[in-house]
This record gives sequence, structure tokens and C-alpha cells, in this order.
Amino acid sequence: MVGRLLVITGASGVGKSTLTTRVASALEFEKVASTDTVREILRTQLGIEAEPALHRSSFQPAGSGAIEDWRATIVPLSDGIEAVIERARRRGSDLLLEGVHIAPSFTLLDDWRAAGGRACGVVLHVDDLEEHVRMIASRQEHNDRSARHYLDHIEQIRQIHDEMVRLGSKNGWLLIDVTLEDDPLGAIETAMK
Repeated sequence: MVGRLLVITGASGVGKSTLTTRVASALEFEKVASTDTVREILRTQLGIEAEPALHRSSFQPAGSGAIEDWRATIVPLSDGIEAVIERARRRGSDLLLEGVHIAPSFTLLDDWRAAGGRACGVVLHVDDLEEHVRMIASRQEHNDRSARHYLDHIEQIRQIHDEMVRLGSKNGWLLIDVTLEDDPLGAIETAMK
């Protein structure tokens, strides 16, 4: 028997980690994984010379434009993320996976569903730029990185944000503006049924 797969993605600073913690508890997910954790593990195996995209933030410029540079940070994590998902599927476990290193797609969810499990993809977003900036500024209290690190790259973050929303809409993922949705947990719970 295959369990449930819930994938929560969104640009930096939209509240993925906060909502993931609430959802995992409320919906009793057995396993929770973060793409940041996968990235940290891979960084110990692949040096900056071998895989430079692995050693920079998803929004830091690398010379190809915000979207292509973001996609370049996804590529080295793809096999690791797929391995985490496949392991949960084989074991019949529930899995909640969250992170910025996920491009919303049919394949990610459809493979799980084809194996007999329930799957839902969620793109968290904040349409209002000023609200997004406020959320990023407030995250410094909860994150070891300076808010300035994010705010200096807000243009790139917003381009990635818009691309994630576009891909999520195109591929049938649940889109939740965390500043407008009164009950994001309820919306996810309904979508998981």
C-alpha cells in the first residue's frame, strides 16, 4: 500500500517551513523532508568546483537569468529528491516534502498516484510584493541568515516566485496565497482527500 505524498514548494520567504510544520502535525505525516536537507548532504559529497549550483542559494545570480539559475540549483538535487520519494513509496510511508528546489510538474505527483497513492502539490505564494518583503524581513528572527541576504535579491526571488506560480497553475497544483487564504491547512487537507 502506498501512502500520501504532499509536496509544498514556493519561493524564498513565503512561509513553506512554517506551514509544513503545522501540516505535518495536523495531518499526521510520518515523514517530513526538506530539499535544504538533501542539499546539505550533497554538499558534503560534491565540492563547489564539481557542482557550483549546489553551493549557492536558489536565487543567487550565476549569469543565466533568475529562472535558469534557479533551475540549475534544482538539477543536482533531483536524484536525491527522487530517492527520498521512491523510498517512501516503496515502504508505503506518508511523505511531506518541502522546499524551493522543486519545480511543480505532473510527473512528480503522477508517478506516486500511478503506484496507488494519494498525492498533492502545493505552491505557496504571496502576490503582494510589499507583503512578501515584510515576511522576508520578519524571518530574520527565525533564520540564521540575514534578511538582507534575501532582500538584496528580491527581484530574482520574485521572478522565481512568478515562475513557480505559472508552473503550478499549468500542472494542476494547489496555489495558496498565504496572505489571503484564511485556512491554508484546511485547503491542503481538502486537496489531500
